[in-house]
Amino acid sequence: MPKVAVVGAGVIGLSAAVCIQKELPDCQVTVISEHVYPNITSAGPPGLFRPYNITSDIPADAGKWIEASWKHYAELSVSDHAAQTGIFPLSGYILSSDDPDLPAAAQYRDLVPNFRQLSGAELDRHGGPWRYGSFHSTLIVEPSLYLRYLTKQFLEKGGTLDNLSLLHLSGLSEHDYDVVVNCSGLGARALVEDETVIPVRGQLVRVDAPWVKEFYMAESSTYIYPNRETIVLGGTRQPEDWETAVRPEETVAIKKHCCAVVPSLQDAHIVEEWAGLRPWRPSIRLENDSLPLESDRSLEVVHNYGHGGNGISLAWGCAVHATRLVQELLAVKDL
Repeated sequence: MPKVAVVGAGVIGLSAAVCIQKELPDCQVTVISEHVYPNITSAGPPGLFRPYNITSDIPADAGKWIEASWKHYAELSVSDHAAQTGIFPLSGYILSSDDPDLPAAAQYRDLVPNFRQLSGAELDRHGGPWRYGSFHSTLIVEPSLYLRYLTKQFLEKGGTLDNLSLLHLSGLSEHDYDVVVNCSGLGARALVEDETVIPVRGQLVRVDAPWVKEFYMAESSTYIYPNRETIVLGGTRQPEDWETAVRPEETVAIKKHCCAVVPSLQDAHIVEEWAGLRPWRPSIRLENDSLPLESDRSLEVVHNYGHGGNGISLAWGCAVHATRLVQELLAVKDL
């Protein structure tokens, strides 16, 4: 039985592990991570399906990742598992005063239902300085619920979780894995010495505002995303900032920006403040690799990291691609 290790237990890693189990049922799959659900960055964000600024060495791949992820979530949203997954439909608005590309949603507008540009009269009804805007329907994939669902699926299919701290990917050389799938996010800086991966800090605020039923996005990384129990207000994008502690002054600024879009949020009670680090890379790394070891040996690796803030939006599509690469490496080993 082939042995596959997936390094990383965020949404990228767990999606890859579950997809490998599904497509390659003869494999024994182990997820290795120092941190697991719920103590993991992937559990914090609001989870709106909204691919943005995706770069890949092969541009056509990005479109395939987005489409496969959307199809997967859309199917789950109407399945018997929908309540467990945290996936539900949501409609809303993207508004901009000076950037027509923001509401254009070029990388996914042809996938989602009901996409249309807003008329001048509609923009006026939203108040503010808005000159450009669009409306569309999409999906929320609420990470705290979806990660729990993936973990349950993985364990029920015979997967193993190994709470292990690695200093370098070569540390797995003695574990007799046929293939290692590297979904380590920011950890890739140390595990494979990839210093092109940097943190992009994000802070958000969860408030009690059940009257808000639609999502809103605007400039300055401003967003208002309903989840099941709270409304998530954001946000910030701070490259190379490693601080995960909440900054009170940023909470004030976030709420101010969001109230400029939806004034009724002014009196909304703050339930939680959170900050996390997006694992950004100039282009997503999704490829096979052979890591040289001692005694003329090598470790066969599939890299799958550098998704930035697009973890939810790309997780399943990248998992499908990574699984295909795993299958190719296993086929070579069988020759």
